[in-house]
Amino acid sequence: MCDLGVAARVVHDNKILLVQEARGRYSGCWGLPKGHVETGESPEQAVLRELVEETELEGVVLGLAAVRTALKRDDPAVFLCYDVSGNTTTIIDKSDEISAAGWYSLTELNQLNWVSETMQQLAIDGLSQRKTMEATNGLTLRNTPYAVYRSNRNLSANTGVTL
Repeated sequence: MCDLGVAARVVHDNKILLVQEARGRYSGCWGLPKGHVETGESPEQAVLRELVEETELEGVVLGLAAVRTALKRDDPAVFLCYDVSGNTTTIIDKSDEISAAGWYSLTELNQLNWVSETMQQLAIDGLSQRKTMEATNGLTLRNTPYAVYRSNRNLSANTGVTL
């Protein structure tokens, strides 16, 4: 078993979309729109669903921004952060799960109480040094769609140095 979570990193005009949790152990804390992948959906479908559920913003996945791995009660836990392009900047600021939402500049990020240091760093990176791995679809023929995300950097197998 694997706990699989996703987050949407949406940047527009040098501001990033953030949401404030309304309930649970992170109530009052800020982060990217996020949630869990449900049975029968891909991580890409899940991140777009969560974005709509939390902000009513529809978007398109641009690529994979980051992967966080951990153990959660001795089971693997994987968190995928996707860069997403929103089709508008109009969002709702409240939902069942979210007490507030808004667009924040880099200078405003340190004033927020964050869900985690990882979430804060993903937001900072999104506004200061955004890098995305784009998907390549259909490398192998299959009956169901899938995506392969690959880095554009070449690393030396012997030294680990970027070539």
